Amino acid sequence: MDYKQFRKRLCELTGRQSADIDALVEGFAIILRDSCSELDSVAIPTFGTFVPKKHKEQIVDDLSTGKRMLMPPEITVEFTPGGMLQKRLRNE
Repeated sequence: MDYKQFRKRLCELTGRQSADIDALVEGFAIILRDSCSELDSVAIPTFGTFVPKKHKEQIVDDLSTGKRMLMPPEITVEFTPGGMLQKRLRNE
């Protein structure tokens, strides 16, 4: 499912215009980005939890040139589905 299909499905389910759906998705993305950048988890009841994980900087070897490089620290986000979401996915 791509974003256009996702947006169309949300419009059908909520009865809202596509511009409203775009604004809601953009707002959610901003909240998720800002919260995770501060290492705060975002929990959505019955859906799941977005948990940020910070990885320290590390020195790696570039396989093509053989040089050592310093990789900056990064934050990755892991999603843990909630029980209700898992139950609904198993039933379908």
